[in-house]
Amino acid sequence: MGPRKPEVEYISLRKLQLQKQTGPTERTKEAYKCLERLANNALNNGPFSVTFDKKQPHMAPTGDARDFLSYAPYWWPENPQDPNTRYIRKDGKRNPDIGNVKDQFQLESVAENLQFLCLGYYFFNNENYAIYAVSLLDTFFVNEKTRMNPNLNYAQFVRGSQNHSPFGRGEGVISSRVLSRIVNLLPLLDAFHGYYALRQYIHSWFDAYLNWLQSSPVALEAAAARNNIHTWYIVQLASIEQFLNPVSPQVSNVLFRFFKESLPKQMDPKTGNQPYESKRTKPLHYLAFNLQAIVILAELARDTGLDVYRSNEPILLATYIANKYGPDENQDITEAVRCIEIISNAIQGQNEVCRCFIDKAYHCKFSEKLGGPKNAIHVLWS
Repeated sequence: MGPRKPEVEYISLRKLQLQKQTGPTERTKEAYKCLERLANNALNNGPFSVTFDKKQPHMAPTGDARDFLSYAPYWWPENPQDPNTRYIRKDGKRNPDIGNVKDQFQLESVAENLQFLCLGYYFFNNENYAIYAVSLLDTFFVNEKTRMNPNLNYAQFVRGSQNHSPFGRGEGVISSRVLSRIVNLLPLLDAFHGYYALRQYIHSWFDAYLNWLQSSPVALEAAAARNNIHTWYIVQLASIEQFLNPVSPQVSNVLFRFFKESLPKQMDPKTGNQPYESKRTKPLHYLAFNLQAIVILAELARDTGLDVYRSNEPILLATYIANKYGPDENQDITEAVRCIEIISNAIQGQNEVCRCFIDKAYHCKFSEKLGGPKNAIHVLWS
């Protein structure tokens, strides 16, 4: 079975600063060891680029290898023997040949390794981590030959003769949700002299991507969605705005509108159910997936002075999942535990349902999925 790969989560730089001042304790010493191991391993990974190992027919319609491409995962050929076949959607059933395109793997890999390197540099003051982080950033975002173009015009592209659009879909914004992980931690490199020359180019890339998010027809499809696609769109919008303009009121405005206007449309105010997610063929996955994005926004909001945990909505969302899926011994609840854990920490463990769900997840027959060094380091900011 093996450990589960952690989903993106918001890391408070304020909490990191407090942890660094405190130093290793009995509670955190293992996390420090795991982080150092992960950062050392990251020195041997990469570089990464969406241009690597890319060739026709698995390229964007532009023919530019720098254009991010991914295939819509639930679409299958009606007649695999016919090159001009229609593709049909089978919700919850992933077409394995989406793996022919490696762009999302490249993006997720650079984000993950940058996380370990930035955190490693911050906690251990090891410039080797920062030097390699800058090298990875240069290859993926700056170098003219290997940089990713700052858009997702061809993400979650639907193949088949029935598709007459040359572009991808709004759903494709979830392919780039790890960008929020990158911008979250890039400020940790600001103290490194070797980052100075690159910093303006990184900001220019994210500024162009933010403009794409706010203006392109593909991205605006995601903005208009009502389910997890919309929530992950807002995650990127808010986190990138925070990175580029940390004192701008725009971040607070985006977050306030989401919790005031968007979230109430996503959930049943009496039960905490998320109807757009629970109707899917894998309801727990999508309930947790949307809640993970909501929690990122809630944590970012706290750092901007907006405490959304004072309302009952995040707690209600968590307890719905806990009550519905916690009692089932054969249900793998591990993918939902981290977001519920963050909510529980935010309310200081005052919800018994959440506490019981967390305890069960760490002791259920699927609990080994919560092991491994990648799942151990979150105590450094929790």
